[in-house]
Amino acid sequence: MRLSTVRNRGVILGGLCILAGCGGGSDAPATATAGAATESTAPATTSTAETASVTTVSGNSADASTAIRPATLSRKNGTETSAGKAAKGSPDSSAAAAAGATAAPADEATATLREIQKLRVSPVPNNLDEAKTVRRDRNERIIEMATKVIRLTMNDEAKKPQFQAAISQLLEARFQMALSGDDADVDIFCSDVQALSERDPKSAAAAEGVYYMARFAHTRAGLVGATQPVWFETLSRWAREFADRFPEQQNRAASLLFGAARSCELHADATADPELRQRLVTESRLCYATLSEKLSSTDQGQEAAASLRRLSVVGKKLTQFSGPTIDGGQISADDFRGKATLIYFWDSENELFSEQFLPAINAAVESVTGERLRVVGVAMDDEEDRLNRFLDMHTVPGQQVFFPDAEQRSWNSPIVTWWGLARCPSMWLVDGTGKVVSTSVSPKTLAAEVQKLVR
Repeated sequence: MRLSTVRNRGVILGGLCILAGCGGGSDAPATATAGAATESTAPATTSTAETASVTTVSGNSADASTAIRPATLSRKNGTETSAGKAAKGSPDSSAAAAAGATAAPADEATATLREIQKLRVSPVPNNLDEAKTVRRDRNERIIEMATKVIRLTMNDEAKKPQFQAAISQLLEARFQMALSGDDADVDIFCSDVQALSERDPKSAAAAEGVYYMARFAHTRAGLVGATQPVWFETLSRWAREFADRFPEQQNRAASLLFGAARSCELHADATADPELRQRLVTESRLCYATLSEKLSSTDQGQEAAASLRRLSVVGKKLTQFSGPTIDGGQISADDFRGKATLIYFWDSENELFSEQFLPAINAAVESVTGERLRVVGVAMDDEEDRLNRFLDMHTVPGQQVFFPDAEQRSWNSPIVTWWGLARCPSMWLVDGTGKVVSTSVSPKTLAAEVQKLVR
């Protein structure tokens, strides 16, 4: 299996592995097994469990100071066993060891899973080269041990939890080796995923394989997406495949889809290649659409519906845009008729806004003679005092929408949530008829685009 094949296909890849033809359960992954991985719930904007960010923006896709609406990807977290705690030297470790002489011995599969878990958390050297070698050796050992557990449990219905735990451990090791190794490691990783799918396409083990492929694409997009943007498209396709094949795993599907959609959209905004931009916007729309149609009850599904509204508003009359201004007034999209309008979303603490967007906005305003351009800011600050201090110290043009209710500020602004804003700062342009011209104007092109509207 070639690495290029992995990048260019959003389908299960062919190959052979030690799992081909093995049995085991097809139920959802067990939530409490010795050494097993447990699934955490990751909503679109908040999570109390350990999560990893899905919204992948590499290279110049987004400046470090750009505020991006967060999204999370549920990950499998190692569950520490009582044996692991005892090994760390708990107060009762001696008593526990003594009691072990009379306790029933763990079966071989469970004992091996416990050993895998201990191996996973074992320390690595500080030297980078040595650490890489140790991690690879450790993953190879985990694969060997997980394979043993799979062989011990694959035909025993009573040992489904151990079987699934071993699958998770094997895939995690393959995943890590594929990321840090060569094409051969990627081939083997993909072959194992293929074998799981061929064994039972709807099983929990197959779901785990597709999930890991999506994670692999996500990680590669983060590492090399700036120069190999096809990884964003690959992430989108794997996320949609997971949602299509395993709709019962709503939390994972929603997080994968939302992260892929946002990643593709943000990279589309950053690229100067119009053909690539169109491809990425298409992938983003597909993920948002799947979310809003199939997972509408989730937080991510509701945000996806809002994002689709924003992506579809270009060329249409702007509606659902109104709010109070910081000086006590009110503004509405109905006021935008008759002259071109620049709308910008900003935060006074955002360095990108201060260093790039604000100078570009002021330059564009100064280039327009007369009163042919209306300017409206949507201030996304949390604190009114901080906002006022910034306004006193800087030239910030236009009326400023700011909600007096603290619960309706920042990313909770009714305007922001209705349109599913993806990043701050950002700029929109509306023509004299009230139609939206763009929702992703760059500071570099703002002056030229404004001039087109006011001619």
